[in-house]
Amino acid sequence: MLKKAPARRPVAAPRRKKKPTPHRPIVTLALEWFLNPDHMPLVAAKARGFFREEGLDLSILVPTVPEESLDLVACGKADFGVGEQTNLIKARDQGHPLISIGPLLAHTVVCLMYLKDGPIKRLENLRHRRVGWPGLEIDLPILGTMLEAAGLTHDDILPVDVGFALTDALLSGKADAVFGAFVNYEQVEAESRGAAVEFVSPTRYNVPDLYQLVVMTSDRMIRRHPEIVRSFARAYSRGLAATHDQPEETLGLYLKANAMVDPALSANTFNATRPYFPNSLRQEADRWKAVRDWLFDRGVIKKKMPLEALYTNAFVPKSLNH
Repeated sequence: MLKKAPARRPVAAPRRKKKPTPHRPIVTLALEWFLNPDHMPLVAAKARGFFREEGLDLSILVPTVPEESLDLVACGKADFGVGEQTNLIKARDQGHPLISIGPLLAHTVVCLMYLKDGPIKRLENLRHRRVGWPGLEIDLPILGTMLEAAGLTHDDILPVDVGFALTDALLSGKADAVFGAFVNYEQVEAESRGAAVEFVSPTRYNVPDLYQLVVMTSDRMIRRHPEIVRSFARAYSRGLAATHDQPEETLGLYLKANAMVDPALSANTFNATRPYFPNSLRQEADRWKAVRDWLFDRGVIKKKMPLEALYTNAFVPKSLNH
């Protein structure tokens, strides 16, 4: 008897190999304060997917104390950070390897603020008056320079540490004036509560115009991962462009990411902040030199470190066409 041939097993079609998903490194950005409209371009870049398109996954860290970002970046616990130009220069003088790759707020917004119907009409009126401030040491050379321009010293005023409740301190009468307020935040906040306020910019009293906030990284990051720094700078630059070109959409993204904030106050603050956002990451040597030399003359830093140790334009995108 003929045996039946064993049934042939069907030959499975060769499985197509899936293309591996490109690995996107996770990078961290440490803020200098709680998330607020100052950070709109970074929020916009993250929400619109610009960091992902540049090959990065961005994680934003909110500090437990103000300006913690400098320590986090310096010790490698964050890849990038936001901080004040003055604090970066001071930290660099103390040996921390921090360097600015571009501005976030391109001009001075810190100010002295007082009520229009209060006892202060000009800087000279601060003599023997209570001046509220947030207790930040870096504010002292700015206020000191202003006072000296008006013929006063720190000994002529009554400093009151009010923390960051500057608007509350002024409106409640705890202080006759407050220093450390931002014209794009506390002034807007005070006016939203019905107060008529005046503000005095330090630039009127011998303080050089500051890059109020800068985006920084570390020497180590630039040396080991220049391609990541370049990608980060491109994504951030695209966020800046979107903030300028589509402000209403950018505000909407911010409000969506921060459901607990006051929409009206955020909108007003954003409108007051927009003129301070730069159009480019390019930084000017003369402005860095002016601030460095002023801090040296005030005794805040011990040496005039080379400007190339403080900032770099090496990562300014040549084009944002994607």
